[in-house]
Amino acid sequence: MSKTMSRSAEPAVITVGELISELCRYPDHAAVIFRCPLRQQELSFYRLQTRPEGAVEIELNHYPRSPPIVPS
Repeated sequence: MSKTMSRSAEPAVITVGELISELCRYPDHAAVIFRCPLRQQELSFYRLQTRPEGAVEIELNHYPRSPPIVPS
């Protein structure tokens, strides 16, 4: 994605339109993999939540079979 998360206290925000623009480059059958680069661990999609002010929250959980990757 063109937007990256900063390490500041504020979370990175991407609009639905920006997310669609990024994802429309890939075929419909492409897998989406969520990962946490700080922990080097995969995450699993949990659900979408509608938030106030027209925001959408994507909830993720730690992937149960994905222990943190220890660099060799």
